[in-house]
Amino acid sequence: MNLGRRIAAVTCVALTSVAAACSGSGDDDVVVPVKPAPPSRHAALVDALADDARSYAFHDGDWQEDLGDAPFFGLAWLARRAASGGLDDDGLARRDAAIARAKTLLEGNLLEGEIQDRVMAALGMIEYVGASGDRSVVPEIDDFVDRLDSLTRTLGDYIEAGADRSWALRTYGPTAVTALVALVEAQYALLVGGDRAQERIDRVLAIDEKIRERALADLVDAATGRQARAYAFAPGQPGLYDYPNLAMLLLKARLFRLTKREEFRLEARAVYVALQPLKLSDAPARYSSPYAKASIGIDTRDLSTLSSQNYLTLGLLLLFEITGDQRFVDEADRMFDAIAAMRGPWCTSQVHDPSACAPACAPGHACTGGACSADRCTTGLLHHVVDGRLARPEDGTLFCSGCNLQTLYVAGYRRMLAGEPY
Repeated sequence: MNLGRRIAAVTCVALTSVAAACSGSGDDDVVVPVKPAPPSRHAALVDALADDARSYAFHDGDWQEDLGDAPFFGLAWLARRAASGGLDDDGLARRDAAIARAKTLLEGNLLEGEIQDRVMAALGMIEYVGASGDRSVVPEIDDFVDRLDSLTRTLGDYIEAGADRSWALRTYGPTAVTALVALVEAQYALLVGGDRAQERIDRVLAIDEKIRERALADLVDAATGRQARAYAFAPGQPGLYDYPNLAMLLLKARLFRLTKREEFRLEARAVYVALQPLKLSDAPARYSSPYAKASIGIDTRDLSTLSSQNYLTLGLLLLFEITGDQRFVDEADRMFDAIAAMRGPWCTSQVHDPSACAPACAPGHACTGGACSADRCTTGLLHHVVDGRLARPEDGTLFCSGCNLQTLYVAGYRRMLAGEPY
């Protein structure tokens, strides 16, 4: 029995008056969000990032410095912003170009290229439907989700094969990638709905059960020696990692919202508890990113990537959404404080591969999208912070536009919970 179920069992025994909530059936009377959040206090961060986003390298619907995240978070943010009336003509043109590219990604062979790009594109398109109400793209989403689901079934509802071809599988691990696939089906049920919603929910439940069976284990944070009942990077790996548990936190929160089954709300809380050995500071709030040690090549506990902090902040917001517990939104705001402090300088020439252009670009120019253009230096939220300092060019990865678009999306979600426009 996993930790969430043990907690649920104890709760049901101790509190017999809530036995009905522990029977396994959903409570349809639960309203989500449970209550409104207080006003957001990070409008300046959102405004600065929105200004930054206008100058990101963008070609044929593709953000050039994104590391694979923008097909979801860029499109989702633009779609939500458009729905709230906050996009100008240039923003609307970018949204439409991003939709066109997402459609191309969805049409591709799942066994060719990076699966993360296609999954992210699906999540972006699902958000677009939820924000705009435009159901003309649903058949294309259905076709992709059906093919993805067929592949997932073939692999036994836990995606381990293909690590030699998938950067995401190597970097984030099978548990996180499988949970991300389940999130596609969950988001479909929540935002697209329709006559296939229950079918999608049933598949989310099946994949969640398989992840629990394969990956839930007693783990140890290598840096501190603290133990946690949590989701492993991959079966048999004993270390506590952030991304598998961040992905499962999002999935458990979505499962509660979709089913209203109390076990999932309890399990979401349990995953949050399991992440606490990775916490580095509380004010501002920041968590360690163990997954990044290998990719960045820096062996220290004091390493936090912008992407992982974004996902954790989103997890806290989803916890607040399904519980109404003020401490979760308060910690999310302290996460935004730490994220805002990650702003630093970067230049186009520092984040694009110069070998992609032949002949080589002249001094003062950068190779962007296979063509030389004038180098541009600006500021933005950098890729990571390590040992108290911001990312540097020599670290290997300095800036990620997709990570900044993540922050915009998550900050917009925070504003939405307070009844404010994205």
